[in-house]
Amino acid sequence: MEVTQRNDEAKRFISTKLDQASKLTETDFEDLQDYYKLLTTLENLIQVNAKGFRGVVATAITGKYLDPNYDPLNDFYSCNPRSIFEQGIFYALEGRVPCGKSDPLNVAKNIYVLDEAWARGKRPQSAAQAAVDYLRFIESSAGDHQQKIIDFYFFKLHEYGKSIQNIVIQAPEEAGLSHQLFAWKLSSFVLDYPESGTIPQLVISILLNKVYEHSSIKVEGGDESVFGTNTTSKKPADIWLENEQGPFNLYEITVKKIDYKRLDDCIQSLDSVDMLGKPVHFICRLNKDIATLDTMNLSLTYKSKTFNFVDISVFIRSLATLLTSEQIITITNELAAFVGDIQRPIKTKEGWNHLFG
Repeated sequence: MEVTQRNDEAKRFISTKLDQASKLTETDFEDLQDYYKLLTTLENLIQVNAKGFRGVVATAITGKYLDPNYDPLNDFYSCNPRSIFEQGIFYALEGRVPCGKSDPLNVAKNIYVLDEAWARGKRPQSAAQAAVDYLRFIESSAGDHQQKIIDFYFFKLHEYGKSIQNIVIQAPEEAGLSHQLFAWKLSSFVLDYPESGTIPQLVISILLNKVYEHSSIKVEGGDESVFGTNTTSKKPADIWLENEQGPFNLYEITVKKIDYKRLDDCIQSLDSVDMLGKPVHFICRLNKDIATLDTMNLSLTYKSKTFNFVDISVFIRSLATLLTSEQIITITNELAAFVGDIQRPIKTKEGWNHLFG
């Protein structure tokens, strides 16, 4: 089978399985041998924010469909997981189940054996172990029983996707929030539901874009900050401002500990793009995030480079005072749309509704 044909078949297989799952109910699987063990295993595997383990299992099942002799537990990579997932499975899952472009590679890159040693140390380890346990259920069965175990996975996967889609994302009913109430809600959302840094970077990017939308200053790096990394994209910072002369203010957005390793990484990144002379501002939680640094001040000179530290809540409140009421409404709607995407974790959605509903 040619590569393109194989990837198209992988996409068709997953799409068909999800379509079939939508017509089933839990009672269709209650006669399965080890039903309750399977149910617990699938819940540990599927009902988590981590997408990679669901991707590993979807890839393994698809690999077995394409080649009945494929052994995912002992030779996972022999099915060419990057190709069949990124060019096939991903497009079948997209919009139906939370997934990333390279899910299985994120947790099993260059891994051939899937077992306890692989699962150990993964986050969450319970999901990684569930992937191993579920694949063992498949490998130890055959015929119609094996097919029913596979169908159970797709039923729970479809059920999980629908549960996320059914969460209604709310927005304030009033015409607009007051500036400081809006800023307080936004700060609380950023600090309480950071989603591994995605939300703080997105919020700061949107605020800066709105502040400068009618000026000659450009806000760069926002999308890459949310969906990429500095190392791979050769960016000077998470977000930066540019005018006709080029970049002039660099912002690192974080709600995690800032240590000297982080400063070293920043210096290395700046040096790689010849921007060591540009001002760097860490937008973070003062003084919590800089507790391990030899400063409780708002700046620190390290290896001849000065770093500035700004409290993220204060920064958000300050930017809010520069917005129009119409811009606040626009920002709220933009964020509501982002949070409403199926890719956003349930915790993020519930946090948004708690604050803005």
